[in-house]
Amino acid sequence: MKQKALINSSNLKDYELTIYAQNIFSKMTGNTNFLNPQPPLLSIQSFITAYNAALIKADDGNKADTANKNATRLSLENALNSLATYVNLTANYDVVKLESSGFNISKLPEPVGILEAPNLIIHSGNNPGEINYEITSTPHASGYIILYSTLPAPADLADWHSKTVSSYKGMITNLTHETKLVFKATAISSEANKMGIYNYSDPVERIVP
Repeated sequence: MKQKALINSSNLKDYELTIYAQNIFSKMTGNTNFLNPQPPLLSIQSFITAYNAALIKADDGNKADTANKNATRLSLENALNSLATYVNLTANYDVVKLESSGFNISKLPEPVGILEAPNLIIHSGNNPGEINYEITSTPHASGYIILYSTLPAPADLADWHSKTVSSYKGMITNLTHETKLVFKATAISSEANKMGIYNYSDPVERIVP
């Protein structure tokens, strides 16, 4: 995942937006990384000026003043959104250029690593050939792998039956009635998938109803 300038500024408080927009204007002015800002910086400054005036007036003003403040804020946000789009297209993921713009930059996701082995609970289903599973919900897991096999189970996990699921709770169907199976489960992360390394739960044996 590559970094980019954050386009949405609606999460900023009213006075935070003023400071944020003014910093962008200052950083972009004369910035050789961005020679043709769109919209032009003079337009950005006019939106900032109008918003500041409306913001001050709305502090002790009436409903009309508040409505005007909200309208000028939206105009400033839209202008900054367009400018952020220009910055992203021009910088082309160059972090040094992005940071020079004054915009907040998206963060790189932190690696999750190999997740710890979860706990696995197996219940008999309501119908023949059904088994219900419940895996400890693991933070940062992108999914789960459930392995199951008849006994005696193969030493190589690649020879077990495998089911990849997105939910920590669910059902496995179409199993052989009155067969004794052993189950294991693991939590998935992108790092685990790349390395092919997983920490599996303790095995659980159950006779299929």
